[in-house]
Amino acid sequence: MKQATVRELRNEFSKVSKWLDAGETVQILKRGKPFGRILPEKKIPEALLGAMQGSGNVPDDLEASLPVKWEAAE
Repeated sequence: MKQATVRELRNEFSKVSKWLDAGETVQILKRGKPFGRILPEKKIPEALLGAMQGSGNVPDDLEASLPVKWEAAE
């Protein structure tokens, strides 16, 4: 885990953002003590985005496609 002070976060954010891009968690220090953490966003592989798009078929009448007729219980 990388560490950065509040001052570094304010003045050198580009350095901290590179750490986040690399998947590092950054612990923020205030007066030498842990103050907070910044976590990198989880990346979704591009191959998964839209992988199933257009492959499903939804009938116009969903009830008609069921093999069993359902009735409400009293």
